[in-house]
Amino acid sequence: MIQLGQTARAVREKKGLTLREAASMLSISHAHLCNLENNNAVASLQLIQKMKEVYGVDLMIMAWLRHGDVERLPPSVRKAAKALALAWENDLNDMIPDLPQGG
Repeated sequence: MIQLGQTARAVREKKGLTLREAASMLSISHAHLCNLENNNAVASLQLIQKMKEVYGVDLMIMAWLRHGDVERLPPSVRKAAKALALAWENDLNDMIPDLPQGG
């Protein structure tokens, strides 16, 4: 089973959003988002689409790329799938502002 919740949490955290901030942006309760992120609830297709809009990434595809078995894909698409996963991870890492040095 694909761990959509783990991926949703990782993306939310990389974007610097608190649980409450993200829940507000998604028009759901923070308790529901917490349940989704802990895989104690299943997101509706409408919510998955809203997450795509808010987070800027297709969580279903990203979750599969992060937690699925890329080696089970046809050989002709494995390299592209791995490249897509890496590109999204890099894109999310770029969203985090640099921390001030020293102090």
